[in-house]
Amino acid sequence: MSKNINNIELNLLTDSSIHNIEHDSLDFKVYSEVITEAILETPTPFTVGVFGEWGRGKTSLMKFIQNEVTKNNSTEERVLTVFFNAWRFENDEHPLLDLCIALELEIQRNRTSFEEDTVLNLLDYIKYLKYAIANIKMQKDISADTNFSDNVDIDIEKQLLNQSTYFQIFELLKGVEKILKNENFRIVIFIDDLDKCLPENSIKVLESISLILDLKGLSFVLGINRDIIESHLENKYKNLTNIQSVENSKMYLDKMIQLPFYLPSYSGKISNLIDNLYAQSSKDIELEKDIKAVILSISSLDMVTPRFIVRLINRIKVSTKIYMKLNPKTSLNNSQILSLFSISCTLEELYKEFYTTLVKNEKVVKYLIKTIQNETFINEETHLYLDIDKTQKNLILNALEENYNAFRMIFSTEQGKFWLENKGYRLDTFEFLTSNTVIETISKEEKTPVFKTNFEDTIVLIDDQNINEKEFIKIPNKNYEISKYVVTNKWFNEFVTSNGYNEAKYWDNIDSKVWLMNNSITSLDDKYTKMVEKEKNYYRKKFKEELRKSNFNSDLQPIVYVTYFEAQAFCNYLSLNDPEYNYSIPSREQWDYVAKGAEENRIYPWGDTWNNNYCNNATNQLHRTSQIGMFSQGDSKFSVSDMVGNVWSWTSSLEKNEYNYLKGGSWNFSDPTYFKVSDNQMTFFNNPSFKNYDIGFFCIRVRKV
Repeated sequence: MSKNINNIELNLLTDSSIHNIEHDSLDFKVYSEVITEAILETPTPFTVGVFGEWGRGKTSLMKFIQNEVTKNNSTEERVLTVFFNAWRFENDEHPLLDLCIALELEIQRNRTSFEEDTVLNLLDYIKYLKYAIANIKMQKDISADTNFSDNVDIDIEKQLLNQSTYFQIFELLKGVEKILKNENFRIVIFIDDLDKCLPENSIKVLESISLILDLKGLSFVLGINRDIIESHLENKYKNLTNIQSVENSKMYLDKMIQLPFYLPSYSGKISNLIDNLYAQSSKDIELEKDIKAVILSISSLDMVTPRFIVRLINRIKVSTKIYMKLNPKTSLNNSQILSLFSISCTLEELYKEFYTTLVKNEKVVKYLIKTIQNETFINEETHLYLDIDKTQKNLILNALEENYNAFRMIFSTEQGKFWLENKGYRLDTFEFLTSNTVIETISKEEKTPVFKTNFEDTIVLIDDQNINEKEFIKIPNKNYEISKYVVTNKWFNEFVTSNGYNEAKYWDNIDSKVWLMNNSITSLDDKYTKMVEKEKNYYRKKFKEELRKSNFNSDLQPIVYVTYFEAQAFCNYLSLNDPEYNYSIPSREQWDYVAKGAEENRIYPWGDTWNNNYCNNATNQLHRTSQIGMFSQGDSKFSVSDMVGNVWSWTSSLEKNEYNYLKGGSWNFSDPTYFKVSDNQMTFFNNPSFKNYDIGFFCIRVRKV
């Protein structure tokens, strides 16, 4: 039986909105502060549209705005907020009646906060407004049961009665408006889940609230999936020409909303989002690292919303637990099982047809691996025969071409590589997810050894006691110099002790400033303490030993657990304090040029033959970083050390303007493929807020003019 089966806790997540600032990882506090200022400083009537797809966080942001509005309540202008869920009342004939009831309850609940006369006047007007709206419903019910076609007098009487009722509603609304104006009183109404309603009901709600959208004293915040609502509106106008239909649907919302706000991308924020989702639990728990690594690999995809993440995590954890209970004699450990289910569930949720073909066909797997290792999509239809029918072949090739970057990120994780390498376990997982049945007929020895190679177990270490960790090397025919070594703990500590984390001038863009708000450190020991706390469980599972600060924090070891933002701030610190040079992170092209020896195009920095003793890699079994200069036999043509192995190196080059490229492989990897410098075979990328115990950086410098 798996010894650690009870260590997989079903600490599942609920798809609830975020209310507390302490759990905000999507910058909702910043957004809500600015939008609240706009609401309170803009004369009424005023309407804000919060636009985003389902599950993207519209409700959470609206709750933040509501809290911010309430917090900013002043004696100069008194403000009341009402939160109205349109979906709950979509089947009612008059949603405006439900809104009036919600407003009435909110006034009653807060009546001690306002003048009693004002409260009573408002409640009276709302009471009569409810009667008038209910009267419309009653008249429609009578009309439905009566045939007026032969009685012109009764027909005219009915029309006059309807007009009288709407006039009465109009007059009552004007009375409400007068009270709000005289008492300097504002009501902010939040309308949520309009896009959850059936098409005809969502339009009915919109038309109902449109009666009061231009009422002075009222501000509205509408949470909407714009594409869905415009589609409903377009269908309403379908009797017009196609062009008119589209124009009318867009104009409808544009006329209602004075401030459109589109929820931005969550790129670079998913890791903190996951941590904060778990922080809402009363238990001291966090997401297993194998699951988190896979989710981070897809975090740049548009379809990956907070709601999608919650559903995916829950499915992975429940499937894993059931599998382990049904298959107690499995030889796999917890980490391996989590890896299998994380990849399988993710692929099935995002690319179901592709996943179904890929999981069963080893030739397709090999083709996928080869394509990913080439780092660009290559349609090898004429060079590689895929043993599948033409329809499936086209599906595979189209899916690869359209989603190449996503597949490369997924299968560059340790979990993705394990999934690809183990056909038997891969198929077992697929069959289990399909039928909830554990299959034991497949040989677990069947592997695709593309990512694994056997190496020597010995290592030659060279220790130079006279190392200058700040040495730079001039690159011939180029205008820059590059640091001979990756930046060390000793050198980076100068930045820390110089108050670098508190000097705004070193953090020169909004993304880095936002990251810094929740991640500032006071010492290197603080950084490595956090690293140990975060990574210790995964490290223990993988290496069967304890993660210790002492294995990473000596002066001449590379600084690790460092984000791109921190590396960039360090370079800014050097630039502002050096009268002679400007410093920066190497670009991908600069790193490549130095690593492959310019035009020599070496396979490895030292030459074209792999030698695992020439760099710190997993076959050396150090399980940690090594001091700079210890692998001098692996230096590049220009005598730069550790260009491969030891730590991955940040570059300033971006993938899709969101992710920074990483170069060089690390002590945590063994396959020689990761250490090849020719043809960009070992390039990966990650969001600039990512950090791990095997990521560091080089510096380049250029003379100031």
